[in-house]
Amino acid sequence: MSSADELTGQLHEAGRSARAIAPLSPEALDKQQGYALLRQGLAQRLAGGEHLSGWKVAFAGRAAQARFGLDEPVYGALTSAMVVAPGSTVSLARLIQPKLEVELALVFGRTLVPGDYSDAQILAAIAEVALAFEIADCRWQGWTFGLGAFLADNAAAGLYCVGPRVPFDAARHACVEYRLEHAGALLGSGNTQAREDSPLLNLCWLVRRLLADGHPVAAGQVVLSGALLAPLEIQTGAYRLQMLGTELALDFHAGPAPAQTPATVMDD
Repeated sequence: MSSADELTGQLHEAGRSARAIAPLSPEALDKQQGYALLRQGLAQRLAGGEHLSGWKVAFAGRAAQARFGLDEPVYGALTSAMVVAPGSTVSLARLIQPKLEVELALVFGRTLVPGDYSDAQILAAIAEVALAFEIADCRWQGWTFGLGAFLADNAAAGLYCVGPRVPFDAARHACVEYRLEHAGALLGSGNTQAREDSPLLNLCWLVRRLLADGHPVAAGQVVLSGALLAPLEIQTGAYRLQMLGTELALDFHAGPAPAQTPATVMDD
């Protein structure tokens, strides 16, 4: 068995058992090796019956990029097993060391095949937009990793929840206001136009990078375009996100999750 196979197996077991593993030295994996392990882990998930449901942008801001010597973001994959239904209860016991992120989700209405696309052409392929939560969950102890290890961990993609969808309009949704509350207390608010890392620009970057890396972008897939607030340590209780004239709620508790109806996910 190769060292890549062993590491992929260790990461898979860490996710299955909800137990973190000891971090690697920062030099252990480079960016190329990290993406190769991301693809290997994704292939293992798909072979196990999961479906590729979308992609996430990570390290969208310049500060995070500078920390790892980057000049662009990175990405991770989303699968059907990561989907959480809106309004449901999430057990923290199923997670390792989760953090909550507020996201803008964009849903493709048509497939993009490899080729050169302008920003306008990429945005024209988006059918819907929605508010979303990402529950990032790192499998390396203490969220300690180098760039390659972060990518091998699929950019800490844990779970995600997409709220009510509305038709996408590139001009109108260039500026979207958001507000996050927990147990009735305001945790943060703002608008996407004020950010250095615009969600729509992140989306365009992601599409070009995915196509260049040989990943098709399929109709129905979701893109989480980068955290709008700094990742939050998750506390028990209800989180409510207001955006796009709608609301998305998730409740977190420490015990086992109650039985619930699985969310419906469109296959790729």
